[in-house]
Amino acid sequence: MNSIKIRESASESYGSMKPPDRNTRSEAQDNRKVGPGKRKRSDGFLLNHIGAMTVVVVLAVWEMLYRSGMINPIFLSSPIRIIKVGYQLTQSGVLLDNLLFTLGNFFVGFGLAAVLGIFVGLLMGWYRPLGKALDPFLTAMLGTPRIVLLPLITLWVGVGFSSKVLVVFIAGVFPIILNTMTGVRNLDPNLTRVAGCFGASAIQTFITVALPGSLPQIVSGLRVGIGQSLVGVIAAEMFVSTGGIGYFVAQSSANFNIDRVFVGIIVIVMMGMAITSSVKLLETRLLKHRMD
Repeated sequence: MNSIKIRESASESYGSMKPPDRNTRSEAQDNRKVGPGKRKRSDGFLLNHIGAMTVVVVLAVWEMLYRSGMINPIFLSSPIRIIKVGYQLTQSGVLLDNLLFTLGNFFVGFGLAAVLGIFVGLLMGWYRPLGKALDPFLTAMLGTPRIVLLPLITLWVGVGFSSKVLVVFIAGVFPIILNTMTGVRNLDPNLTRVAGCFGASAIQTFITVALPGSLPQIVSGLRVGIGQSLVGVIAAEMFVSTGGIGYFVAQSSANFNIDRVFVGIIVIVMMGMAITSSVKLLETRLLKHRMD
C-alpha cells in the first residue's frame, strides 16, 4: 500500500510540472548568445579606446568652457581656434619652415651624440679602468642641467647653427653613455667565458657578445637621449636663434599670440612622439631575435 501511495504522489507531482514556455526558453537562449562573448568584446573595445575617448571628452569640455566665456582668451585658446591657426600657418609655409629648421638642428646633434655616446659607453663598460677614470665627469654632467652651459656655448661658437647642434649633442650624449656602459657591465659573465673557451679574442668577444648583449640598454639610452635633446634644441632656439619651433613659440608668446603658442607646443609634442615611436620600432626590430 505504501509503495502504491508513493507512486501516486510521484505521478501527481510529475503531472503538475509544466514544460517551460517557448518564450522563456527563447529568452534564455538569447541571454546565452548575448552573454560573456559580446560583453568581453565590448569591455575590450572600451579598454582599448578609453585613452582616445578621454582626449575627445577633455577637448569638448575645453571648447565648451571657452565658448561660455569662462576662459580668458588672452591666456588660453580653444581647440577649434588652434586647429584653424595651425592650418593657416601650414598653408603659408611658416610652420613647415620652422619645423624643418628644428629637425635639422636636432638630427645633426643627436646623430653625433648617438654615435659617440655608444662608442664611449662600450669602451667605458668593457675597460673598467677607463670607466672608473671617466665616471666622475659622467656623474657631474648627468647631475647638471645641460641648458646652463648655453651661455658658455654661445661664447665658444656664437649663436649660429653650431650652437644649437652642440647643445643638442651635450644634452643627449651623457644618458646614452651611461645606459650603454651599464648594459656592457651587466652582461652575463658566462657568455664571455664561453666565448673565451671557444678561442674568441677580446675584440671578437666584444663584437659578438658585448655589443649584442647590451642592445636593450643602448636603445633605452637613445630613448632617454631623445627627450633630453629635444629639450636642448627647443631651449636653444628660444634664446639664441632666429628660427625653429622654439623661436616661433618664444616670439608668439612675446606678442601675446596664444593661438600660435599652442600650435607650436602641439608641434613639439607631435615631433617628440613621432621620433620616440620610430625608436620603439627600431628597438622591436633589433631585439626581435631575443623575443623569438
